Parts: sequence; C-alpha cells; structure tokens
Amino acid sequence: MLDPHEVARGELLAEGKTKQIYGAEGDAKHCIVAYKNTITAFDDPSFTKEFATKAKYSNTTTCRVFEMLNRAGIPTAYVRQLNDTEFLAERCAMVPLEVVARRYAFGSYLKRRPEFAVPEREPPHRFEEPVAEFFLKTTKGGLKDAQGEVIVEGLDAQKGEEDPFIENPHEVTWRLVHPKKQASDPEASLGRTVESGRVLGKATIAEMEKAITDALITLETFFAQHQFKLIDFKIEFGVTGDGRVVISDVIDNDSWRLRDKNWNDVSKQSFRDGDTLASIEDKYALVAELLEQSHK
Repeated sequence: MLDPHEVARGELLAEGKTKQIYGAEGDAKHCIVAYKNTITAFDDPSFTKEFATKAKYSNTTTCRVFEMLNRAGIPTAYVRQLNDTEFLAERCAMVPLEVVARRYAFGSYLKRRPEFAVPEREPPHRFEEPVAEFFLKTTKGGLKDAQGEVIVEGLDAQKGEEDPFIENPHEVTWRLVHPKKQASDPEASLGRTVESGRVLGKATIAEMEKAITDALITLETFFAQHQFKLIDFKIEFGVTGDGRVVISDVIDNDSWRLRDKNWNDVSKQSFRDGDTLASIEDKYALVAELLEQSHK
C-alpha cells in the first residue's frame, strides 16, 4: 500500500454528473472520489449548471460530515481528505438502494402520505422518531445483479416509476410501488416484486436503518446547535472488502434539505426552486464553512 500522504489517481472507475471515482494507484483497497463543479436537478440535462467553487464546498462538507460520523462510531467508507476537491475512501461493492432518513414530512413523502401535509406557510410535520425509507436504485428502468441477471426491468421513467419505493423492506420479498403516488391510487402498485437477497448481498436492512437513523440524529444535533433544521437526507451504502456495511458515496449539500432558523432553504432545494447560481454558491459556502468551523 502507498504511503497515505502520497496517493495518486489510478484508473477511472466510474463517473457521474457531479463526481468521478478513481482507483488509488498501487492500492487495491481504496479509491479517490473527485468532485466536479456541476449541480443538477430533476435528472434533466437542461438543469445542469456549474459554479466555480461547487467542488470545493461539496468536498469540504462531505469530509467534515464523514469525520463527524466516524467520531460518533457510525460506519463509513471515508478515510481522509486529500485536497480541496478529493477524498480517499475504501472501495465498496455498492448496495443498489437509495436510503432516506426523514425528521420532517416533506417532498415525495407527502405525495405518498398526503395526510401529513400542513397548511401553507406552516412548518412541516415533525416525526417524533426518524423515518427511514428504502428505494430501489434503478438505471434506465431496470436493475441487474452482480452476475448480470435482471432483477427488475421495464420501469417507465416518463411515468416517474424509476427508483421505486420499497413498501416492505423488512420482508424477504419486496413489493415495489410508485415513489410519488399514495397507496389508494390505482397506479401506485407497479406490479413487481423483488427478492431482497438479490439486492442486499451481505447487507441487512436493520443495520442500514440503524446507521442512517444514527447519522440523522448526529447531524441534526450539530445543526440545531447553530439554529439550522435538518429536514431529511439521502445516502447510499456499500460493503467493504472485509464485509463491513458502511455509509458510502458522499454526503454533501446536495444530499439533504437544510433550513435556517426562519425556515429558509440553504441546500440544493433552492436550486430546484429556481434560485440564482450566485445565491446557491453563497448557501453552499455557508454550510461548508459552518462544518469547517466544527473541525477546528
């Protein structure tokens, strides 16, 4: 293994809209996560924009968040920050799930559970206990297992069926439903089931549920000390080479909804809502600097 202070990029392993993942040269156990300056919304290329400090602020936020979680004993793939826009992480076999923790009823949750909606200009409903939800992570309407065999296919992105909600994650067989339709809607059921073992591998719902709930409580406690409210956030999990289930990928200002004391958004939701890039940059700077101060 290389000296941890002399990590160089190896081959490009994967690339998404906002980051690239490289192997660590001479080290098969680790990878380098490199941020781009892009910000995206709605899976629509026309909403993809850039600002010059996006990579720096996202990397700062992610690194400080993972360090906070590591100190709290919550398992993550994070190792250390490398520079302004990159960090080192353990290589993982990703679990194809998007896991959401909610302290408040907001967004797609209200489309499925409209009974939790509140009158306009009132604060959203707050759950006494955090709510953890699981969504199957699909690409182009489908998902294949590690052997390349189809787990699910034919989900219609135009109808909003991708990344379906898992109605019964603790069951052996998962029933998939539309992520934004309430149960009474005839179109809510997607008519598909998935065997959980084909998706989870060595991971379990129970340990992921505990990790994301502990992470929510840790982060909201920090933000509450600074008069911010953590509404919800989304993460992904991976399994390390030695079989540990860890929070993987990234946790940055794209990952959550965060409000200030006056309930003004300071996260990516502002971008979705049409705020200017200059204002978005200021908000990302605010959150990154707040977390950076916690590191000193």
